[in-house]
Amino acid sequence: MKCEREHQVIEATRNGLWPSSLRAHLRDCALCTQTELIAASLQEDAAKAERLLDLPPAGIVWRRAQARRREGALQRATRRPFLIVGALSAVYSVVFLLWGIFQLPQSVYRLFVAAPGLTGDVALAGAALSGILVIVGSCVLVLETKR
Repeated sequence: MKCEREHQVIEATRNGLWPSSLRAHLRDCALCTQTELIAASLQEDAAKAERLLDLPPAGIVWRRAQARRREGALQRATRRPFLIVGALSAVYSVVFLLWGIFQLPQSVYRLFVAAPGLTGDVALAGAALSGILVIVGSCVLVLETKR
C-alpha cells in the first residue's frame, strides 16, 4: 500500500516545513507516520556521520585528485626515458669494466717500464671513479623506475 502524500512527508522532514494539512494527514495515515519516523531517523544518522567524518570541502578533494592525476601522468611519461638511460648506463658500465680488464696489464706494465707520473695514475683513478659513479647511478635509476 502506498500513500500519494508520502513524498511530501519526506520533503517536509528534510526541510522542516510542515504545512498544517500535512500534519493533519500525518495523524490519520499510519504509512505516512512510519515514513516520517524513518526519514527523521535517516536524517539524524546522516548528520551524525557527517560530524564524525569531518570531510574536507569538495574543492580541496578535487584539487588533490587532479594533482595526483598529473603526478601519475608525469611518472608514466618519464618512466621510459629513465629506463633507457638506466639501460644505456648499464651497457656503458659493462663496456667500461671490460675495457678496464683488458687495459689493466698494460697499465701495470707502464708503471714498471715508464717513469711514475701522476697523469697515468690520475687518469686511471678518474676512469675508475667515473665507472663507479655510473654503476651507482644506473642502480638508482633502475630502482626509481620500478616504483
